[in-house]
Amino acid sequence: MSAMPRQHEGLHYMNLMSSLSKLRETQNYLEIGVQQGIHLSVIHANHAVAVDPGFLINQNITNNKNTVYMHNGTSDSFFRSQYANDVMKGRIDLAFLDGLHVFEFLLRDFFNTEALSAPHGLIALHDCLPVTAAMAQRNEADAHKLGADTHFPGAWTGDVWKVVSILKKYRKDLCVHCFSAAPTGLILITNLDPASTVLKDNYLDIVREYAKIPNDQAAIEEFYDGIELLAPEDAVRDFDHSLFFRV
Repeated sequence: MSAMPRQHEGLHYMNLMSSLSKLRETQNYLEIGVQQGIHLSVIHANHAVAVDPGFLINQNITNNKNTVYMHNGTSDSFFRSQYANDVMKGRIDLAFLDGLHVFEFLLRDFFNTEALSAPHGLIALHDCLPVTAAMAQRNEADAHKLGADTHFPGAWTGDVWKVVSILKKYRKDLCVHCFSAAPTGLILITNLDPASTVLKDNYLDIVREYAKIPNDQAAIEEFYDGIELLAPEDAVRDFDHSLFFRV
């Protein structure tokens, strides 16, 4: 059980992901939500797939990689593409999902990514541990307005925190770990089953169920009551790493 923190003070999520990608000797990496490529530039991988409908690249995204494939479109269009289904199917061993900050989109991105992943793969979800109710609003403008006088003005995580609860309820076979990485946490998921269709088959019912849950302080505090917050530094210690994840 964890109380809702005022802020996450652990290792920054980009440092955590960079270390994870190197520690796991990542061969095939997927990133959804790339924008300028700041995060992608610190990832170590043999091959990386970058997905974004509006790239604004100003970083060297080929850093520490042999090849990079860029899909200039939505994640849904990528998952329908020939490249995803003929080239990447069964090959993704690390993924970072940071697309549109509403839970139904992230849920789709998760089960579509899992279907392309290797069973030993690891999927990371960003922005799922909000530290104010303001930043968890579904509308970005509302989040900015309500958060103007908080200690995180301008922050927007949306309601993707709901995906953690969904996975814990509908996919108990997954290992879902919540790390208190600055600034808005990182969820790391292993024990993947690429053949599972539970989330996809029940997608509409799940969306209806979780759309009814408010994005207010009480609901988010209840969410935190149901999870254990872990120190992100533990995820990248050689021996501690094997306590959490399949390798």
